[in-house]
Amino acid sequence: MKLMKSRIWAASLAVALALSVLSGCAKREPEPEPEPVKGAGIQVGYATEGITAVEDPEAMSKALDEAYEKMQEDRITLSYRNDAFSDDGQNFSCYIANSEDNKYDMFIGIYADMELTDLLYLSQLLRPGTAFETITLDRALEPGKHQVCVVFTTVETTETEQVIHGETAVTMNFTVNA
Repeated sequence: MKLMKSRIWAASLAVALALSVLSGCAKREPEPEPEPVKGAGIQVGYATEGITAVEDPEAMSKALDEAYEKMQEDRITLSYRNDAFSDDGQNFSCYIANSEDNKYDMFIGIYADMELTDLLYLSQLLRPGTAFETITLDRALEPGKHQVCVVFTTVETTETEQVIHGETAVTMNFTVNA
């Protein structure tokens, strides 16, 4: 009985070995062709101001020139004196202007904090080349030196709308004499 079990086991092993050898020798199906990579053939290009140039130096140069012209058009030239002075904390002598180099009207906001949540003053529109040398804040500041945030905003006014073209912020020193 023991001999018979060994022969059955050996025969089973031989059959399994033969099947594995035959399956390795059998003619294999050809591997499927790889699928094309998505995005193949895409060219690298350059884009500015919504204009894309792909491998065309002249088109890229033209796009950069147009972007530069647009940037110059919306550029804000600042004109101000960094210090303002007051005896009562509300009326300040200063110099803040809409430079004559600017193309658009401008308004100015002065804030007591850098988070722009505490508005001290908001001007009317200033035409290019106009300035003010005194301002009256909406509320008085305590005696001492205060660093305020001044926001210059350029605006184009048409018959139907006002378009903000640029905005920049600077800090100024507002000193209230004791």
